[in-house]
Amino acid sequence: MWGLAWFWWLIVVFLWVIFIYFTFALAASKGRSPFLWVILAIFFPLITIIILLVLPPTDRAGSV
Repeated sequence: MWGLAWFWWLIVVFLWVIFIYFTFALAASKGRSPFLWVILAIFFPLITIIILLVLPPTDRAGSV
């Protein structure tokens, strides 16, 4: 039973990294700060992705 425990942790870490990358890409595509959203996703994963999906894209064309 304990022989394959490391394998399940490896799968969890792999999925976590994919989730973090998805959060980074989604934030960048919406014109938000990707690094800030990744930091939030590390601590509050489900809430962060829901908020990012609901937020509208920002208009950065007019900013300096």
